[in-house]
Amino acid sequence: MYVFEAEINNKRVKLYSNYPLKNAATSVLRTLRAISEKTNIFSPTFALNYGWARFYLSKRTEKSSSYYVVQTADYRNDPMTLRTDDCSDALVVQNMQVDTNVRAKVQKPEPTLYSDTILVLKEAINADDVYLNRTEPTKDGDSGWYFGLLNDEREDQHEHDELVTLRTSELIKFRPEALRVLQMPVGTLAVFNKNTMTALVDKDDNPLEYTTEEDRRKYIEEKRAAQAVKNDNSEEKSEE
Repeated sequence: MYVFEAEINNKRVKLYSNYPLKNAATSVLRTLRAISEKTNIFSPTFALNYGWARFYLSKRTEKSSSYYVVQTADYRNDPMTLRTDDCSDALVVQNMQVDTNVRAKVQKPEPTLYSDTILVLKEAINADDVYLNRTEPTKDGDSGWYFGLLNDEREDQHEHDELVTLRTSELIKFRPEALRVLQMPVGTLAVFNKNTMTALVDKDDNPLEYTTEEDRRKYIEEKRAAQAVKNDNSEEKSEE
């Protein structure tokens, strides 16, 4: 478990993650520090909506000294009532969405919260080839996203009982890669084969750039290679 720390208003704040997501964690801590100048973030009722996620602060005491732990909603179980010290999911989604927005050159992301709803075709949940399309939300708490079956011959003929309204947090259970497009503007269409995005277009059907699985593998390999070189250099210096 990785621990990221910050000093905010003379109080120690810790954020935990299973992954070394320093930039994402630092961004959350930096935002908390900025908000603390106007709001009491250490109040038991404080909550921060940040991108797709929601964060809280929980006071802890250890050996007569106190500190605060950044918590987030428990997206894999019941995010509406449960919290967790593990911010991994929130930070991963944050990185995914930032990556997609930057590559697609989105000027004004349209946030979607984990608690917002998405209309889902039940048949598409376990299908390989699916798509997400965003239309104008119809009410507060509606993300505007529709999750459907690609090349659906009955697209306009589905009965009410063939559809289900879910919170966007449910995507983490059956199509986590889809979470990366949730801040894309109205009109965006994203196509997926299993858990890999294969196409992304804007409201005018213009193709948008996005990160592929090959891009991600190459990035990870380069990071590992760089770390290996760094470790080798450190060992050489210690031997000297």
